[in-house]
Amino acid sequence: MLPRVGRAYDGPSGGTRSALPAEPVTRYTHAMDVPEPLRYLLDSTAVAFVSTIGPRGEPQTTPLWFLHDAGTVRISLVEGRQKLRNLRRDPRISLVVVDPARPTRYIELRGRVDELVPDSGRVLERRIAAKYSPVAPDGVAEEELDDDGLARYAAALVVEKVTSQNW
Repeated sequence: MLPRVGRAYDGPSGGTRSALPAEPVTRYTHAMDVPEPLRYLLDSTAVAFVSTIGPRGEPQTTPLWFLHDAGTVRISLVEGRQKLRNLRRDPRISLVVVDPARPTRYIELRGRVDELVPDSGRVLERRIAAKYSPVAPDGVAEEELDDDGLARYAAALVVEKVTSQNW
């Protein structure tokens, strides 16, 4: 099943969220929930290693900033980049977050992208940047968010399996 494509991402409240559910939807079930001792990783400023399937079936991994929002993990993608092309063709995805202070602790969320909508107002991109600005060198400047005017897309993950290590 390919990702659902719809109207622009307008953030967590208000706006015309026709491509997104009216109420926040938890995209992983209780049975596949992230173990309590590792949930902090989803709200941390650790970078996620996001893997998709390339055009010849090879893994393609990129470190990305991400946002955990009311049970949903979201990433921002740029038009023309391989990650977005991969997900348009095959929505399967893996997102791994490693604790930088204790690299033997990690979580992996495996699943698929079910929403891939334009982020024309860069709402998601700005929310993600705000999360990471305290750890970015000199914060995140507005000009760093522009990315040469390329279109951005908001992607939401549906988690089908969680793996983890908590040493």
